[in-house]
Amino acid sequence: MSLDKLLGGIRGYGHYIFIITAALSTYSLIYTFSEGFGILAHNWYNSYSLQAYSWLQGRLDIPEDRPWLEIAFFGGRNYISFPPFPSMVLLPFVAVFGTETPDHAIAMVCALVSLIFAYKIAFKHLNNKDYAAFFSLFLILGTNYLHLSLWGAVWWLAQNMAFMFTLMAFYLAMSDDRRHSYIALFAFCAAMGCRPFNAVYLPLLLYMLYKREGLRLAPYTKKLLVYAVPAIMLGCVFMWLNYARFGSVFEFGHNYLPEFVWDYHGQFHFSRMARNLTMIFLGTDIAYGIRNGFPFYGRTSFAFWLASPIVISYVVYLCIYAARKKDGTGEPAIWMIPLMVMLHILAFSLHRTLGGRQFGSRYAADSLPAIYLGLVLMLARLPLNNRVYLNLAPLIFGKMINFHGTIMFLTFYFGE
Repeated sequence: MSLDKLLGGIRGYGHYIFIITAALSTYSLIYTFSEGFGILAHNWYNSYSLQAYSWLQGRLDIPEDRPWLEIAFFGGRNYISFPPFPSMVLLPFVAVFGTETPDHAIAMVCALVSLIFAYKIAFKHLNNKDYAAFFSLFLILGTNYLHLSLWGAVWWLAQNMAFMFTLMAFYLAMSDDRRHSYIALFAFCAAMGCRPFNAVYLPLLLYMLYKREGLRLAPYTKKLLVYAVPAIMLGCVFMWLNYARFGSVFEFGHNYLPEFVWDYHGQFHFSRMARNLTMIFLGTDIAYGIRNGFPFYGRTSFAFWLASPIVISYVVYLCIYAARKKDGTGEPAIWMIPLMVMLHILAFSLHRTLGGRQFGSRYAADSLPAIYLGLVLMLARLPLNNRVYLNLAPLIFGKMINFHGTIMFLTFYFGE
């Protein structure tokens, strides 16, 4: 029976009510079992609020060093070392609440918006509300995104917002309204203003816009330049902030963190790739989190496909799709996505820490919107029947492990 019929129709919003209720129920249980953590709990890692507060005071630096917030030191001043867009989002909240912004509540809203756009992407391609509800819940509640979705700490909030804006950009690039191209490009620029490596998916977004426009390359390029005006303006703001603070349009501050200044190899180096890739793909020490409170990269490893088993489903469907398309034809975006995901993973495998304290494989979660889009695109081109619910097993596994790990992790930080 359709969920819309089960819920009495409610003017076609039954599936939205169902997925939001499912998400809120899961979040409520996390709040309940995570000792000391709640939607209005104080956020000690409020870098973005501190930066927005300084902006409202007419300064780009912050007045004092707070070592636990990863402060960059440059020119005798202290700066927040993260890409700046989340601070732009928080400006109106800071104007009202000061630095005590409701960051955890904002994180939850971002998660719910991500859920809605995941549903819309799936329904756009699958034309089946039940399947769209199922796979959107798989992405949001059955992957390592669950671990990222509620904590308003600076690292988690940036990933959460980038996740949301990337899903928004993908959906708006494929919607029937061409005017959405302005918002799609702006949203994607916003995602890069939270997580710069998301730029690896820009060719995918541009291809999706090109396919929808149905124009030759030259007229499409002209239209694209018009569509990109809001995104270009936002990008100019990012570059100005970088230059005004660090003297380079490409530097947002992380290279000036003490841990990277003191490291001989700096923030990124090829010597780290082999070890990090081994941890990302082959790490199986799930029990570490149970024994020690939470996994910590540098001491243990946790394969991203275990933390996010939607990756297993994606690989299985990719093999099925490739077998059916032995001549190599098919939707180009489907073939673009695995290449871009691998490039994304290779890029952050150069990093010194792979995300520090976490449960799961935090950096790899940035690739999930593209993996999800690829999964949906393949499902739309394969025979759909109730066998798709075989994915219930990895969904349950992903939800259980991330639910447990998230509670463990938040209890460590908020428990007395």
